Amino acid sequence: MNHALNTLFILAITALPFSGNAQIGSPAPNFTVTDTHGNTHSLYNLLDSGKVVVLDFFYTTCIPCQFYTPQVNLAYEKYGCNTATVYFMAIDYQDTNAEVLAYDQQYGIEYPSISGLNGGGNAVVGQYHIIGFPTFYVIDSSKTIVQEIDPPTLQVFDFRFQQLGISPATCAVSDTKESSGDNRLQLYPNPLTGSRLNAGLPDGIKGLSKYEILDFSGSPVRSGQLDLVSGSPVSVDLGDLPTGIYLMKIAASNSGKFLTGVFARQ
Repeated sequence: MNHALNTLFILAITALPFSGNAQIGSPAPNFTVTDTHGNTHSLYNLLDSGKVVVLDFFYTTCIPCQFYTPQVNLAYEKYGCNTATVYFMAIDYQDTNAEVLAYDQQYGIEYPSISGLNGGGNAVVGQYHIIGFPTFYVIDSSKTIVQEIDPPTLQVFDFRFQQLGISPATCAVSDTKESSGDNRLQLYPNPLTGSRLNAGLPDGIKGLSKYEILDFSGSPVRSGQLDLVSGSPVSVDLGDLPTGIYLMKIAASNSGKFLTGVFARQ
């Protein structure tokens, strides 16, 4: 992935606070985007339903983004896993769905992620005039940017949410968490060194289903059909697959779910 426009900012981003995008008190532009699991999200619909939305602007090779992700995950869990007042959403810049899915798996991100190239993230980055990553904005029902979380540590989240009168909440199982957790494929061996890749399936997934193998740019390199049996692994012959990082995606015909997993080919 190329980030030519960001090159001039790299030293500033890594050595200084992330501000420079500050728009506290400004109206929050509306947007409708599609996350990496195919779910649609409208900012104003979320706000009108009573949510306070946290926008996490990032890209997958951003070192500060990677560094702070464990802290953000703690805040996501402490404030209800998107089932209470606070709703976290990640807005990526310049990556594909495959790249963002791989990033989410590697760093344990459970809230919805919108890729820049496939989900509409690039347009949102432009709407909000983001020039530094990561940037975290908090938007309330007034449709205004009311806080910036900088730096994005759990302590700063706690302080800013306390200012807004938001309390911690129980992390109940949510649809979002199910889509990014229960829909993951358990791929082995990983890395793949032989010819056959095995995929462990969640219970209840069965029937003739289509699969795709995507490379790290998001381009399909293999596809076919699998006869899925609930709770049983499936196997695909990938003996001639070149070295690289890949995403496996299975469209489960009986549930409408997309099952995904990332693996390396050595």
